[in-house]
Amino acid sequence: MLSLLFKPIVELSERWAVNRRPKGRLIELNQRSIFIFPTLAGWAYLAVCFVLYLVATNYQNNLIHAVSFLLIALGVLAIHYTFFNLSGLCISAVKAGHCHVGELAEFKLKIYANNLRNYENVFLCWRGERDGQRIYLDKTREKNLSLYVMAKKRGYLTPQVLKLETVFPFGLLRAWSWVELDLTAIVYPKPEEGRLPTSFDDSIDGRQGKENAGDDFSGLDEYRPGSSLRHIAWKQYAQGRGLLTKNYVGQESKEIWLSWREWPELSTEDRLSVMTYWALECEHHYREYGLHLPNLSIQPATGPEHLNNILGELALFKAEGSLQ
Repeated sequence: MLSLLFKPIVELSERWAVNRRPKGRLIELNQRSIFIFPTLAGWAYLAVCFVLYLVATNYQNNLIHAVSFLLIALGVLAIHYTFFNLSGLCISAVKAGHCHVGELAEFKLKIYANNLRNYENVFLCWRGERDGQRIYLDKTREKNLSLYVMAKKRGYLTPQVLKLETVFPFGLLRAWSWVELDLTAIVYPKPEEGRLPTSFDDSIDGRQGKENAGDDFSGLDEYRPGSSLRHIAWKQYAQGRGLLTKNYVGQESKEIWLSWREWPELSTEDRLSVMTYWALECEHHYREYGLHLPNLSIQPATGPEHLNNILGELALFKAEGSLQ
């Protein structure tokens, strides 16, 4: 009965707090977004002040009156100091780092003061995460930090709201604020080794050994993006002839395709994990590779940008029905 009675009040207070929550990539804390409330030690402190005041009034003792008023004045000052230890802080969203499922996604932030005050013992953490960081701003007026979130599934990862709190200076009051930063990471599928795609005639290591074993040099050609770094003619480049690549007789240049239909026996997530694994292997061994997904095709190439493009498509892939 009591839960039904207080439920509308709780929902109304939650909506009120959410409406006061700042959002964006650059946020400055002010009186609208900062909340303050006594800690357990603060309530005990308040009780002691009240008891001393009652004793002083009952026995008309001026010394106890003075002590009680002094403690109350310190408590009032603590309210202002605790509030000002958050007010004026600016939080800037810098960058979201991408990762694989099961890893920690890194979110880079910058905290700086919009005034000349020092900030002591301010704790930051994402809601739902135990780990956070404490910052101090004194001589250094800004601080770069990284907060992490465990990536549990592929796709876009937007962290929960960020909490900033402090109990400075006496631990009697806790001031806190919730902010929603505009930061989103991409979580790639977890790489899992599977059988070779049919576009491989042999393993990557086996092919690499063949290339280094007995191919004969046949000439130079203009550099094409994605070509192996081992075939670049560095001597000619140093002579000012531009970026050229060496061609070899018998050099294998078969392109590798990571196709959705290569592993029909696997589930959607397992298939994406295997494709992620072979994309990383091809990139590690400088092999040109492309991607075939339903309604999507990426031409073979190599390089960090190409790899990020491939992994991004695998991370955001949505299977419609039972695609085979």
